[in-house]
Amino acid sequence: MNLVFASGFSFPQHLGIIDYFGGVAARFAGTHETLFPPVQPFGRSMDRARQLADSIRDRNFPPGPIHIIAHSMGGLDSRYLIDANHHGLAAPGRIATLTTLSTPHQGTPVADLLLGSLFSRLIHRGVTVSIGALGLIGTGALEDLTKDAALQVPDVAKSHRHISYHSYAATGRTTGKPTAAAFRATHDYIRDNSGQPNDGLVPMDSAEYGEFQGTVPCDHADLVGHDLDLGLAGFKPVHLAMYDKIVGGLPARIKP
Repeated sequence: MNLVFASGFSFPQHLGIIDYFGGVAARFAGTHETLFPPVQPFGRSMDRARQLADSIRDRNFPPGPIHIIAHSMGGLDSRYLIDANHHGLAAPGRIATLTTLSTPHQGTPVADLLLGSLFSRLIHRGVTVSIGALGLIGTGALEDLTKDAALQVPDVAKSHRHISYHSYAATGRTTGKPTAAAFRATHDYIRDNSGQPNDGLVPMDSAEYGEFQGTVPCDHADLVGHDLDLGLAGFKPVHLAMYDKIVGGLPARIKP
């Protein structure tokens, strides 16, 4: 199968020896065609969608269905890609499924909190304009993760019904603390203000899109194999069984 793994906000697909999707490339090496497209970690979702599509085109996958498995913001990027039909990838017979993992389809309260005051908006705008003027990296991702912006993302589950859509939510660890220390404050903020189980960044109801497949007992970074309590290189392979399950079920999800 042709598998595309779309990454989320703030961290590149590869940074030195660290892969965004920890251990996933090795897991499917030799059994499936895989692609881990580089996109601008802080870029706008529509720009990232074009970069995602360009990478898929340049990869020159063999004929047949393409399956996108997207973590976090990567799911929003994928919806923009499908809506725009970049390089004809959304035509029947190409992208067959989109599976999203803790994607904030209704935004994350953390982005709304960070951009909630006039002062923080002005600071953020000043920083993004300054960085963007350098022309080195794309900016603006945080705005795309607010509730208002996320609700403007095209609802491709209605407009492109020949593609199968599935989603998973992460709801925090079941033993010890609910998240790594890096997500502890935001986890509590989301819980206290929405009452929703969450993974430190995305509430459960925001992660639901298409056919909801259920919850995973981990935090936002655990979903891609990184225990942030151990540092960026803190890899735990327990998430790989989830990817095995997702990939194993893909043939049955291809619509005729």
